[in-house]
Amino acid sequence: MTYTDADGDLTLELDASAGLLRLKAVATFDDPVDLTPDAARELARQLLQMAEEIG
Repeated sequence: MTYTDADGDLTLELDASAGLLRLKAVATFDDPVDLTPDAARELARQLLQMAEEIG
């Protein structure tokens, strides 16, 4: 399962076989990845859902 937001700059990936969640935030050098309040809520929802799946 994978979730992507912020025009592809943010990726959340579930690696169930390793029991891990991987969060990548990639932008140009030293720039932040900006999330709207709605995007932040969705990221939180996805994190909780994936965490429940692995444990």
